[in-house]
Amino acid sequence: MRTPKSGEDKQQTVEIGKRLRKLRKDAKLSLQEIADRLNKQYGANTNKGMISKYENGVHEPSAGTLYCLSRILGVSVDYILGRTDMPADKAPEPGAETTACALEVFTRYNPSDGGALDTSVTELIPHTWMIGGRAFFGLKIADGSLAPRYYKDDVIIFERRSKVERDRVALVSVGEEDAFVCFVIKKHEGKIIRPLDPSLEEHYYTTQELADIPVHIIGAAVQVRRME
Repeated sequence: MRTPKSGEDKQQTVEIGKRLRKLRKDAKLSLQEIADRLNKQYGANTNKGMISKYENGVHEPSAGTLYCLSRILGVSVDYILGRTDMPADKAPEPGAETTACALEVFTRYNPSDGGALDTSVTELIPHTWMIGGRAFFGLKIADGSLAPRYYKDDVIIFERRSKVERDRVALVSVGEEDAFVCFVIKKHEGKIIRPLDPSLEEHYYTTQELADIPVHIIGAAVQVRRME
């Protein structure tokens, strides 16, 4: 989330807000319902007041929030941003197994030994997600150490990527250790790795250390599946 500074930024933010409002009303969703879906489905921490600020052009949603809103509203991020007038097709309805594929869901992920799979969990994603060679996997959260963003038994869906935006949750491995959920913050000649688990320390790695240790960005979070 950011507050627009220049006149051009302000106008763009207003236009994004207008599209969000129209999409929400077309979907017959209230401000509270949008906030609830962001919190429940994607582990956000927002409220209807913040959604109203987005729609009124007071604040611009972050890249991660825009992605989540696009999934809820069934359109592309580019459509929300006004870069195209062609909304994307909506994702298949739940239970449409013929148009979906099953993900590997890990309880532990480690690039060295492959980690550990949870064969008791079945998570489906639309085939359309994989257009262009994109790949996804799930990580089941073992405890409450990531609350209030994620809770025990949540399954975070990650897209396999080696780069991630500042405000997008990432899965990162350091050396031979198991991968952990964190934020990645670019700095001059290095990166800050900020774990969501408060028992793990934030650390700055130089570009050389990133290569030598090594520190790998494995994926970027795109969705969370939460048990009812």
